[in-house]
Amino acid sequence: HQNSSNNKAVVSTQSTGKEKSSPSYGMIIELTDKDYCDTIDNAHSSTDVIVYIHEDHIPACRRYKEFLPRIALEFPKCLICHIRASKAKMSSNFIQRGLPCFIAYKGGDVKKAWVNIQDTIGDDAEYDVLVEGMQDNSVLPYN
Repeated sequence: HQNSSNNKAVVSTQSTGKEKSSPSYGMIIELTDKDYCDTIDNAHSSTDVIVYIHEDHIPACRRYKEFLPRIALEFPKCLICHIRASKAKMSSNFIQRGLPCFIAYKGGDVKKAWVNIQDTIGDDAEYDVLVEGMQDNSVLPYN
C-alpha cells in the first residue's frame, strides 16, 4: 500500500511454523486524504486498522496523540494511523463536536467509531485510561 513518502510502513511477519500470522507493525503512520482509503483497504484481512482523527489546536487531541507510539508498540498486530481532520476534509461541525475520534476498521470495513472521546474519559486522561476506553468501546482489541 501507499503511504506518504516519509512514513513507509515496515511490515514483518512472524512465523509460527504452522501458518502465516498477521503482519506486525509497532509504529504509527500519518495518513493523507489520498492514502486514507488505500491504507485501510490494503491492510491484511486480520489486521485491526485504528485511525486517530485529530486537530492540533484541540488540547485533548494533542494529549491523546502523544500516546499513539506506545499503543503501536503494545499492540503490534494493529496498524495505528492518524490524520488531521482538516486534511481529511471533514466538516467544521465534526471538527468542533466530534474530535478527538478513533475509528477502527477490519477487512476494509468500519468496525467501530469512538467519537468525541473526552466526553467519556475527559481531556487529560492517563495512558491506561485511554487504552481501557478504547477497548471498552471496541476500538482496540484486548491483548
